[in-house]
Amino acid sequence: MKHLIVAGMIAAMAVVATDARANNIVDFPLVSGGTSAFTAIHTDNVDFTDIFTFNVSGSVLADASFITIGLAPGNNIDFTSADLNGTGLTLSPNSFLEVGFLLPTSFNGPLVLTLNGTTDAGVLVNGIPQFSSYAGTLNVTSVPEPASLMLLGAGLAGIGIWRRKSTKI
Repeated sequence: MKHLIVAGMIAAMAVVATDARANNIVDFPLVSGGTSAFTAIHTDNVDFTDIFTFNVSGSVLADASFITIGLAPGNNIDFTSADLNGTGLTLSPNSFLEVGFLLPTSFNGPLVLTLNGTTDAGVLVNGIPQFSSYAGTLNVTSVPEPASLMLLGAGLAGIGIWRRKSTKI
C-alpha cells in the first residue's frame, strides 16, 4: 500500500511540475514552435518607425533577426536603429544587404520590437513606383518558473521525511 501511495505522489508531482511553464508564447502572428514572422513594406521615401508587439506572458528567452536586400533604385532600406524592449539589436553597415539580429536574451512580456530607418522607395523606374521591404523572425522559448522547481523539491523532501519516519517505527 505504501508503494502505491508513493507512486501516486510521484506521478502527481511529475504532472504538476512539468506543466508549470509560461504559456501563450507568441500570438502575433502565431507560427508553430514559438517562432513569429514579421514584415513591412514601404512605398514612400520618408523616415519610418515600425513597431511590432508580440503578446508573451511570463519569463521568456527571445532572439530576433531581420533582413532586407535592395539591389535596384527604390528598393533600398537603411536601418538607423532597432531594439526589442529597449535592448538594441546588432545592425550591419548600410549597403544593398542589411541585417539585424539579437542573440537570446531574457525578457518579460509583452515584447515590443521597434525598427527605425530610411528608404528610397517611391522612385519611378520605367514609370513604375518602387517599394522597399524587409522581413524577420522572432523566436521565443519559455523559461521554467522557479515555483515548479520548488514544488518538485518540496515533494521529494516530503517523501524522504515520510520514508525516514516509516523505517524508524
